Amino acid sequence: MKKITLAILLFISFIGMSQTISHSTSMDLGDTNVACNGGTPSTSSDNRYFRFFQLNSFSITSDYTISSVQYGVQSLTIPTLPNGFPITVKIYSTTNTNFPAGYPTGYTLLATATTNILISNVLSLVSIPIVAAIPAGSNVLVEVGYDAQTANSGNRVFLSANNLGQTAPTYISSTGCAINAPTTMAAINFPNAHLVLSVTGTTLSVKESILQKVSVFPNPSKGKFTIDLPASVSIEKASLTDITGKQMAINLDVSNSFSISEYNTGIYILNLQTSEGVLNKRLIKE
Repeated sequence: MKKITLAILLFISFIGMSQTISHSTSMDLGDTNVACNGGTPSTSSDNRYFRFFQLNSFSITSDYTISSVQYGVQSLTIPTLPNGFPITVKIYSTTNTNFPAGYPTGYTLLATATTNILISNVLSLVSIPIVAAIPAGSNVLVEVGYDAQTANSGNRVFLSANNLGQTAPTYISSTGCAINAPTTMAAINFPNAHLVLSVTGTTLSVKESILQKVSVFPNPSKGKFTIDLPASVSIEKASLTDITGKQMAINLDVSNSFSISEYNTGIYILNLQTSEGVLNKRLIKE
């Protein structure tokens, strides 16, 4: 029983609240999107669509861990792509607030996921698993796009857009149509092309976010450890658990340091009861 208790402690983690963000007033699929095309029969050129999210406008002020991106497929023709049309999702973080000014300077690529879209995906929303951790205070740029197809191949895709409203612009870029920088759809005379896209992730509560900032150093250590705390957090009680499940009291000094020099080398779990909640840290004594 004691070993089971220790295993539970080892795997304690923060559980966030799921939150989906979108600039699409409605996620209903439509057919108002446009793309750069060429060739005979009509063939997709390169196209990249962008959605920029200022997270504080969605009341997200802590870390935001993205788990998936959803977009719609308007139409698809793939005569020479039996395995599907490759579409790539990219996620960037930035502290910039005035996209696309300065892009790509100041934008950090965090994750990329390429998925082959099939005929069965037409007129449906697809959810693409992709993981990216957006630090608190940063914003999110999502790019969904694809490379130009072989000339005259007839391979063509349109991502879904509707004209039901959006809370921020849809942007497009395409070297095939000389749109080299992200440009609003309205600026190229298609104001009703509102890309259907959403992002799903998790946020930490304020208390969880604060507790993530607690650290213990040095770790590993020969025996002396120091707990580094945010100014708003205080320790109410501290104890240690060894690999047998035995709990031991520890004495913290005024600098929140303690020594376990008298204990055997190995792995211990430091249990902290703080003013903001309970926290467990894995320690290694050399």
